[in-house]
Amino acid sequence: MADYNGAAPEAALPKKPKGGRKKILLVLALVLVLAAGAAAAKFLLFSSPKSPDAAPAKKAKLETMELDSIVVNLADRDTAHYLRVTIVLAYTGDHKHAKELEEHKFAMRDGVIRLLRQKTNAEVSAPDGAEKLKRELIREINSHLGGKEISDIYLSEYLVQ
Repeated sequence: MADYNGAAPEAALPKKPKGGRKKILLVLALVLVLAAGAAAAKFLLFSSPKSPDAAPAKKAKLETMELDSIVVNLADRDTAHYLRVTIVLAYTGDHKHAKELEEHKFAMRDGVIRLLRQKTNAEVSAPDGAEKLKRELIREINSHLGGKEISDIYLSEYLVQ
């Protein structure tokens, strides 16, 4: 059957776009590749190690012991200044180490007092004065311990007046 312009009826129908299935398959393949990449990244980055060899090393437990508050006069000659400090010892160890620290507590306090009395107001009031003092205190305290040493100290009170 011919149209009024003489064309066949099949030619009058709109043409289907070619490649529609190819685009759908390409988008589907792209989504699958992205999902697989995301799953691999999650597995590699966020999974915990399963083998005993890959387990992280167990950290030693940090123990603390507080020395009583210490008040000393500073070495300034022109005016009277004092320093009040409370020191907390940090160490890794067991019951034996804690017992050793307790046995040397008075010797450690005596050494700390002698060290602090040599300091001036300018030394302990400086911006980096507390950090320098901590390093000196660690050396002083460790000099009284024969075996294991303390690893760090914390100043829970630091008052200069």
